Amino acid sequence: MVYDRIIIGGGAAGLYFAAFSPAGRGLILERTQSPGQKLLLSGSGQCNLTHGGSIKDFIGHYGPGGTKIRPALYKASNLSLMKFFADRGLALVEREDGKIFPKSMDAAQVLDLLLAQAREKGWSLRTSCPVTSLAAENDGTFLINGHLRAKQVIVASGGCSYPATGSDGSMLPLLQGLGLSIIKPKPALVPVTVQQYPYSDLAGISFAQAIVRIDDHSLTGGLLFTHNSFSGPAVLNLSRYVRPGGRLKISYLPRADLPDASGDRRKAGTFIADSFQIPKRFAEVLLFRAGADPAARAASLPISQLRRVTALLREDLFSISGTSGFGSAMATSGGVSLTEVDTKTFESKQYPGLFLIGEVLDIDGDTGGYNLQFAFSSGYGAAMCVL
Repeated sequence: MVYDRIIIGGGAAGLYFAAFSPAGRGLILERTQSPGQKLLLSGSGQCNLTHGGSIKDFIGHYGPGGTKIRPALYKASNLSLMKFFADRGLALVEREDGKIFPKSMDAAQVLDLLLAQAREKGWSLRTSCPVTSLAAENDGTFLINGHLRAKQVIVASGGCSYPATGSDGSMLPLLQGLGLSIIKPKPALVPVTVQQYPYSDLAGISFAQAIVRIDDHSLTGGLLFTHNSFSGPAVLNLSRYVRPGGRLKISYLPRADLPDASGDRRKAGTFIADSFQIPKRFAEVLLFRAGADPAARAASLPISQLRRVTALLREDLFSISGTSGFGSAMATSGGVSLTEVDTKTFESKQYPGLFLIGEVLDIDGDTGGYNLQFAFSSGYGAAMCVL
């Protein structure tokens, strides 16, 4: 049997495509035992679907590729996405930070709705079916795994992040074998590791408005210490720019002023913590790094050590060693080059009938619902092309 369409990947992009495209003889291939595994993990299981505000403001949240996907985002905006779910009975809520979630805070409800829509359109689902080969035939059809033939193939296999969910990058070599240009994948939205990380014992301490710089790129936002790396929204959103040997600069308190410790009988750790309104454990580590004893009287601290602590708060400099890797990355930077597709329809320029949507493409968004929005927008754009 020749299928009209085969979707490779039962995640957000593939299921959203299926929700809008009549299947005909349509089949969804999912490499794991059940679809939507990564969708169930999104937003810590609560599913941050998209972001509020104007879709025009989304463009700057996709790094250098943002302007290239503007047509798709405008055609299937955050507002139209929200309407899609609301019209089908899934109530949504917008948090103060602009993130959009199902009101139930349950990602399973999002997945169930998408699966129901796919079934309504006539799609069949085959699980535990990894794709090991993909060939373009002379008659214009595509052959998958040597025996599944389709007039159109929609690749929605994801990137390399959270590989246990099936998003393991295994489709990229097959696509490269077709002659498509592949940008080498690397982790994105991932904690950043540095040489001589000093905050291993301070995991959980955070700063709401730190200034984080990775080489020439800078953001102001949340910073979090983990047991072996820097995390938090500002770090995660800049992680696409990480290169080993690069420079990470952090301003915990950009306007920190030199405190006056003269005559102060408090312990140095307490004095620094109180002076800058920072956690005491963090203050003690800063003092150690400045060569001071946190247990000493504040009044006994040399002015040079106080200046060193203040300087660290204003600008802390590290040499980047890498990231925490794909196992803890929320997204993938790299994939099929956007030059390979029409970014309005996501059809391959080389192979008519082959569509590439979602994270398999070289596009990654900031934390806050932007990656799921692109998955949905690209799925919609491709679906409108095949109707």
